[in-house]
Amino acid sequence: MSPDSIRLDGRVILVAGAGGQGIGTAAAVLLAQAGATVVAIDRSEEGRATAEAALAASGGDYRVVDCNLEDCDAVRALIDDTTRELGAIRGVLNVVGGIQGGDNFARLLDLSAGEIFDRVMNANLKATFNCSTEAARAMTAQGLGGSIVQIASLTGLVSMPFGAGYGAAKAALINLTRTMAVEWGSAGIRVNALAVGLIRTARSRAVVDDVDDAARQALPLGRVGMPEEIAGAVLFLLSDLASYVTGAVLNVDGGAMARAPYNDASNLPVFVNDSVLRARLLA
Repeated sequence: MSPDSIRLDGRVILVAGAGGQGIGTAAAVLLAQAGATVVAIDRSEEGRATAEAALAASGGDYRVVDCNLEDCDAVRALIDDTTRELGAIRGVLNVVGGIQGGDNFARLLDLSAGEIFDRVMNANLKATFNCSTEAARAMTAQGLGGSIVQIASLTGLVSMPFGAGYGAAKAALINLTRTMAVEWGSAGIRVNALAVGLIRTARSRAVVDDVDDAARQALPLGRVGMPEEIAGAVLFLLSDLASYVTGAVLNVDGGAMARAPYNDASNLPVFVNDSVLRARLLA
């Protein structure tokens, strides 16, 4: 395997959720710079505009399109059109959903009507399911295999108090990732997920700024992540460097999941309270 295995020259890659100047935008740009023909999908006019501007500056080949990914027929039509105009689809990145807006947070006991739960679940799971399955259908017919990357979250591995719909959707996405990897492996289709931690994006900047000091103390790397750092992991998983990686969930979280919850701000266990020992360990 050569260093050129990271290249994606001549490959058509769908990026669902490419706008917003966050993970999707950063990944779309990096994939285009790696030689891929990027099909950037975003529902909002503003999202498409930001994706257009970023991709135009990248110097790579791209298309920016609108598609309701929760509509299976619309996704199938998009994939048919893409295949006919650009050639075989070789990769998919799903960066959709989120839990934006205070009205999406609620206590479990207030979710009995199901409206909030269903809305968040659909936004985070249904769109990704549709895009993945329709792309896999096309990849299987083309016989060239491919790679699908899902943007999940650490909340799919732990708990999400007051955001149960989001946490449940990301946990389901991780399970789906593994099931897809097993069912589609014989067709040469790899499916992996990134469990993403706290990332500074245009959408999350205000929230992240509020917790920046706490994050520096809680994260082993001592800082919040950037969209470009998620994009690097995406490029790896879509490239031939990851040709034997499937069904994996890669934490890209600054070490958050490696840190014990009973560690204090100095990363010493709270039960290490002997002052002499603490001084020696922290020297």
